[in-house]
Amino acid sequence: MYRLVRYPVGEHEDLAEIWLQSDREGVFSHETALALYDLSDVLPAKIHITLPTSWRRRRRPDGAVVHYAEVPPEDRDWFGAVPVTSVRRTLRDCAASFLSPELLKQAAMQALRRGRVVRSEIYEVEQALLPYGGLGP
Repeated sequence: MYRLVRYPVGEHEDLAEIWLQSDREGVFSHETALALYDLSDVLPAKIHITLPTSWRRRRRPDGAVVHYAEVPPEDRDWFGAVPVTSVRRTLRDCAASFLSPELLKQAAMQALRRGRVVRSEIYEVEQALLPYGGLGP
């Protein structure tokens, strides 16, 4: 990979570098996807990427938290030049990985208000939030 040093750094160049390390098979997910979509006040300390399960024995991309799962085309989107899980998939992944209830609820409510998801698509999120008062009306 080459970069011209006298030109400005591209937005999310760090993501592109990690994506290329994954042989373009990874999809940015979890807290990284929430931050890209600007859902909630999450500030991920590390970049989260989901790789196919066949990657378990391969070298992980440097500087990333790696999750293993298959991400079908309907659960993928693009953020600029890099792939990201869909809003629906991102919320489900965050619920399954025990993101803090406050951030999960905030992200789900913002996604609903912005029309990025409908309530029936985030059943898993509602279930994860039940012990904490649920999503509300």
